[in-house]
Amino acid sequence: MRKKKLFVAISLILLVAALSGCTGAIAWPGLSATAEVAYLAHTNAVYAIDIKTHNELWKFSGAKAGFTLFNTNPSMFIAAPVTTSDGLVVILDSSNKHVMYAVDPKDFNPNDNNPAPKIVWEFSNAKGLWIAPPLEVGNLLFAPNSDGNVYVLDLTDGKSGKQAVEVIAVSQPGGDEARLWGQPVTDGERLFVTALDKTVTAIDLATYKVLWHADLGGAVPGGFALGGDGMLYVGSLAKQLERFDPATGEHTPVLDTNGWIWGTPVADGDNLYFADVDGYFYSYNTAEQKLNWEPVQPDSSITANPLVLGDKVLVATESGKVFAFDSTGNFDVWYTPDQEGKAYTTPVIAGDTVLVAYLESDYYLVALDQDGDKKWNFPE
Repeated sequence: MRKKKLFVAISLILLVAALSGCTGAIAWPGLSATAEVAYLAHTNAVYAIDIKTHNELWKFSGAKAGFTLFNTNPSMFIAAPVTTSDGLVVILDSSNKHVMYAVDPKDFNPNDNNPAPKIVWEFSNAKGLWIAPPLEVGNLLFAPNSDGNVYVLDLTDGKSGKQAVEVIAVSQPGGDEARLWGQPVTDGERLFVTALDKTVTAIDLATYKVLWHADLGGAVPGGFALGGDGMLYVGSLAKQLERFDPATGEHTPVLDTNGWIWGTPVADGDNLYFADVDGYFYSYNTAEQKLNWEPVQPDSSITANPLVLGDKVLVATESGKVFAFDSTGNFDVWYTPDQEGKAYTTPVIAGDTVLVAYLESDYYLVALDQDGDKKWNFPE
């Protein structure tokens, strides 16, 4: 039943996003953190939470507009906020407002009834939904949008909210599935972008030119991983893991999976960790080009990326539990929530704290220590 519900939820996200330009309330939260502050995008707001005190510092729900009795165009926040090198936090409004904000997380009045950070700039020239977190490379912000374009913003010229340095088309315009949902990755020379139209693209960082464009057998909602062997690895809804030469785009399938690969593989040395929505967890050795162990199914569907934590790998499942795997494929339950809730979002590490976001729960966020013991939850 759980797998069927997840399949329906994912299908609805794809269908609703493609046809109406709105993700709907079924989308899961986005989570990121610094060592001191957690940033949680949860439906209609982004929350900044002090990790030490557990207190809400501020809540961002978009630019203030004139009062209307009925809000016919509500904001939606589901993408993980991104902290830039100059200390700003980039927030994506995933509704059909099509706005990307940069806020100063330290510029707010704690004495206000509802503290909110100052908006430094906002970019609203995209035509589609913001789903994928942008990637900062040098002084530039590369922001994939569901309109099939990557928008390049200069973070130093003071014009970030006014215009893009470049607009790079990586998917066919007008295509119903030309959606960019995965965060890009770079090898320092090229930017690699995935799309729901079953394609992946490499872009020259110096010229913004498309270097190669390859077709896969299924949509790619997640992103690339750069393996220890220097090759790119990506999964798709074709139930395959593929390996790419980053310079040429030549690729070959290396592994068939039991279910859709929704998330992004995670590389740790020669090992690559990833999961599928049927709930199987995989460990692939890129040097030996084989599985480290047979796929393991802890309990339920997995959409979150794994989190490498020291000598173990944490995996959050739809059941809300977090499992810890060792290097041989043995696992145990690392954390069991004390109430019902679903975990679709990738856990993050903040200092010595592991943060896990929940959906359909009384709380939005749980903070755990390195042993998987609960420290606090938000809201408390």
